[in-house]
Amino acid sequence: MAVALLAGGCGEAATRAWQRAELPTHDWPRAFDAARDVLKEHFEIADASMTQGTLETKPQVLDRPRSGTLADLRGAGGRWRQTVSVELDRGGLAIGARVAVRLEREATAAAVAITESGANEPRVAEPGARAPRPVWVEVGYDAQLAREILVQIADRVRKMEQGEMPPMGQSPKEALEETRRIGAEQGR
Repeated sequence: MAVALLAGGCGEAATRAWQRAELPTHDWPRAFDAARDVLKEHFEIADASMTQGTLETKPQVLDRPRSGTLADLRGAGGRWRQTVSVELDRGGLAIGARVAVRLEREATAAAVAITESGANEPRVAEPGARAPRPVWVEVGYDAQLAREILVQIADRVRKMEQGEMPPMGQSPKEALEETRRIGAEQGR
């Protein structure tokens, strides 16, 4: 079954840049397990609700290359973070999935000073200096990563439907920790 991708959103979620796909299953728990398993492979999950069909990851900090924007000229740091949101919904006989990957960039000390003072003139801050506490500014959405996550979810659902792959249940990190724990217990 082909995965149909559509960009955009509607209703209250229109502010997010959702990428959409129809999953090759009618089994709600299987679709949710597949989405959860794919996210657990790459991110730490902050919130998951099978009844609502929603998953959200904790923000993951990453370094990105400078983008050649005005912010780079002002000495903005290279620290970014991304947060993934997944929503499943029943649309007739099919289960739809939508994914948004929000990108945020760490604000500079000067930007924070402007915000805190409410003035248009920044307080004196060293160019490129980090803010005393992290302040994150939303800069957009990563549609390509969202589409890649959707493809992985659809592929996992397909494999689960064909009996090739059981639900993962544990992340690789959790499995490693459990293996170490079992090894330590057997070594006693």
